[in-house]
Amino acid sequence: MKKIFLCVFLFFLWCNLSLAERVTWGFVGDSCEKFTETKKEYGEEFDSMFESEIMGFLTGINIYIADTDGNTNRVKLLDHNSIDYAYSNLTEYCRKNTDGYVFFGLLEYYNSLPEAK
Repeated sequence: MKKIFLCVFLFFLWCNLSLAERVTWGFVGDSCEKFTETKKEYGEEFDSMFESEIMGFLTGINIYIADTDGNTNRVKLLDHNSIDYAYSNLTEYCRKNTDGYVFFGLLEYYNSLPEAK
C-alpha cells in the first residue's frame, strides 16, 4: 500500500511541477483547499508523509537564516512543540484560510516559535 501511495504522490508531484510554476516542492506549495482535499482523500498516509515535509520546510528556513546571518542567533527552536502540534496548527490555519497557501501557514507557525538559545 505504501508503494502505491508513493507512486501516486510522485505522479502528483511531477504533474504539479510540470504544469505550474511553484515556490516550493511538494504539497507545501499547494493551496489550503488542495491540502484539505488531499488530507481527506488519503488520511493517515498523507498525514505521516506531510509531517516529513513540515520538518524539512522548517529546517530549511532555519538553515537559510543561519547561513544568511553567519550565526545561529535568530534560528527558532523547532522542537518547542511536537510535530503533531505543528501539523494540527497547519490544519487549523487551512481550515480558517481556505483561499490561503500552506507555506504561509507554515511561515506563520515558524514565526510563532521561540528563538533557540
